[in-house]
Amino acid sequence: MKHETDGRETRRTTQRSIMMAAMKLSRLRIICLWTLIIQMSLVSAFVQSTSRATIITLQSAFPRGRAAVSVVSRTTEHQWSVPRIRSFHTTTRHQQASSDDQLLTNALRKEILHQSLKSIEVDTDGMDAAALQSIQNPTAGYDGAYGKSAIRTYRAFINPQKTVVNDNDSIKLQAAADRCARQIDFLLKRHKSHQAEWVRHNDAADATQRQTFPLILLLDNVRSAFNVGSIFRTADAAGCERVLTTGITPHPSGSGAEKLQKSALGADLVVPSQHFLTTQQAVDFVRQELPDYQLVGMETTEKSITYTDMIYSPKGTVFILGNEVTGVDTDVLTVLDAIVEIPMFGAKNSLNIAACAPVVLFEAIRQLQGRVPPAVDDV
Repeated sequence: MKHETDGRETRRTTQRSIMMAAMKLSRLRIICLWTLIIQMSLVSAFVQSTSRATIITLQSAFPRGRAAVSVVSRTTEHQWSVPRIRSFHTTTRHQQASSDDQLLTNALRKEILHQSLKSIEVDTDGMDAAALQSIQNPTAGYDGAYGKSAIRTYRAFINPQKTVVNDNDSIKLQAAADRCARQIDFLLKRHKSHQAEWVRHNDAADATQRQTFPLILLLDNVRSAFNVGSIFRTADAAGCERVLTTGITPHPSGSGAEKLQKSALGADLVVPSQHFLTTQQAVDFVRQELPDYQLVGMETTEKSITYTDMIYSPKGTVFILGNEVTGVDTDVLTVLDAIVEIPMFGAKNSLNIAACAPVVLFEAIRQLQGRVPPAVDDV
């Protein structure tokens, strides 16, 4: 019994000694940590009070290893940072090597881009000189012979801020260079076109002064927002009074407005529009509010007549264009005043509605302006 009691007492003593040693070790670690924090505070105060660049390295020993802390101060801003464990000289050598690699990469991208540009007959020497001038003398602006957009595209490919294509993949890099070359060629041609005084690219200064004719387009459940946007441009060009949309048709104040705007290019802002839940509601609106307007559907049916044989009323006409797949609703076709079609000479039965609209609209305008086609003998 005495031996068992002595054994338990010995184990308790040993456990107590281990716990005391662990507590002392924890206190020692806390003291070391606070010592490092105080040293850092002192260094920060010293760095901020100096007017010259200072590099100070503090080393503090920990039970599990050693750590180096570098503090860098700038002369004027008094900014300092604690980078990861890396010496100043190692960082400098790494930056120099990275810079050299970047120069080689840029030279390779430039050579590949020049090959692509030469294949489409673009003056690479002039382009390179213009790009270099825009960097060396930015206050002089961009060379007027090449334009800002083309020069910036050229510079962005040679010295990209973010590498999207892996420069080690020669096939993808060549494909990217070809795309960039075609884009530069387009931008150069667009710049020259804008520079030519006899080419008109600007819209009318006052959109409210647009000339209009008694013509309205009614879109019956047209699915594509891009088709609708193109039709809005046609409506503006043809001087239509307004555009009526129905059902699922995208419209400027509803679903699909963002896609519509991409092809409308602002025409949706100058051509008035109105949306109806159903096409029948839109037809009833025309019958009540515009009783003198004739309703003409644009559809290929057995009852259709050629659009040039139709006599369009000088009082007004509403042209109805249907869905790209199903066409104008058959229930609506039965209540219209007339149905016209464009003759087809190919294998397909019809044209896209965005292509049909301008053909028929400008024939109606020709008639409204009193123009007649010349006789065969007069041609």
